[in-house]
Amino acid sequence: MRLVRRPLTIDGLEAYENHFSLATAIAVGLLIGLEREQSKLEHKGSSIAGVRTYPIFALVGALATMLEPASMWLPLVALLGVFALVAISYAADVRKEGEDHGVTTEISVIGTYMLGALATSRGVVEPMADRLVLVAGLGVAIAFLLSSKERFHTIAAKVSRDDFYATVKFLIVAVIVLPLLPDRDLGPLGAINPRHLGLMVVTISGLSFIGYVAMKLWGAKRGLLVGAALGGLVSSTAVTLSYAGRTKLEPKLAPIAAGAIAIAWTIMLGRVGVLVALVDPSLLRTLAIPLGAMIAASLLGLLLTFRRTEAHQGELELKNPFELGSAIKVSLVFGLVLLATKGATVYLGDQGLYLAAALAGTTDVDAVTLSTARLAHDDSVGPLVAAIAISIAIAVNTLVKTGLAAGVGGAVLGKRAGLVAGLVIVAGGVGLAVAAGLA
Repeated sequence: MRLVRRPLTIDGLEAYENHFSLATAIAVGLLIGLEREQSKLEHKGSSIAGVRTYPIFALVGALATMLEPASMWLPLVALLGVFALVAISYAADVRKEGEDHGVTTEISVIGTYMLGALATSRGVVEPMADRLVLVAGLGVAIAFLLSSKERFHTIAAKVSRDDFYATVKFLIVAVIVLPLLPDRDLGPLGAINPRHLGLMVVTISGLSFIGYVAMKLWGAKRGLLVGAALGGLVSSTAVTLSYAGRTKLEPKLAPIAAGAIAIAWTIMLGRVGVLVALVDPSLLRTLAIPLGAMIAASLLGLLLTFRRTEAHQGELELKNPFELGSAIKVSLVFGLVLLATKGATVYLGDQGLYLAAALAGTTDVDAVTLSTARLAHDDSVGPLVAAIAISIAIAVNTLVKTGLAAGVGGAVLGKRAGLVAGLVIVAGGVGLAVAAGLA
């Protein structure tokens, strides 16, 4: 039986709209006032308002808006009155405390008044339930921002100017340029959709940036394996090279480096699953068996190879994945891989796709994962064929990283990384056989 949502009538909650609106305004003012009262107790701050005054400001805003039919000027007069009170209080605090006085409390008073006014503003956001949820949500957001001063200052201190600038440049591409890209198939074989290509780049860089920020904030503090896991979100190849380089300088780091590399590879495998789920969730049902087997094998390799020592572990150095130059390079790589996989599928069939996946896997797994998932989503290849292609790319990429570990870090690290790689590849093969049997 299909339930039909009917709008609220005068016999329902709308009969009490004014009551709910005023109650929401008072509750939001009380929440913000509680935060400001605590801030005044902990730090010397503005005395303009506290736990009682904030809900009154919100209530004044709500009442002034409700009385607009009686006098269209009343909301404006009330708002000007709030501005005047804020300005007088700010001037008094500056004279008392000096020029170092901020404006956070004064702005929060104005914001509280505006939220109260929004709560009773009919015709701005409808229905009533949506309007009140918006007011409550904005109130919670303001309270969170006000209470997180120290946390945000800590984050700002840890993010360099170069990191911030690189992030802003990339956001220009993601927020401004991406929506302008044409959403249609272009190029040879119609292999490249600019909008899809842009989304791929933004998705990959977004996942990498989450790991990069987490690495900056918590990686060095939370221990080696956590740091390596966060680094694996950015680049498992970078983690492999970083710890291999350290092992070359300090051979006794090999047991620690092997564990870090294994956990980074595990995160990379999980990342493949996330990317496939974003592009073609139905493909994940087939890929889940070999991918799950490889993740389990990688964790087993971690247990077998990792040994904690007293050696200095240092801090993992990673580059900001939102650097615009890196994004452009990634875009070009994605475009080439998309064209190669589509061409290989059209002219050489499934075997061509496997070859393209193997070649792409020598440098990157993300590109071939997304391109193959896109082919499966468009029904250009079957789920099992796509799962095999992605598994081949993972196997080749794992072998390449094992070679890097051995070549840079030495034979001891190479043996440990080789053990993890062998377990991952064998487990993937077995998982594919099971998936093929179930298909």
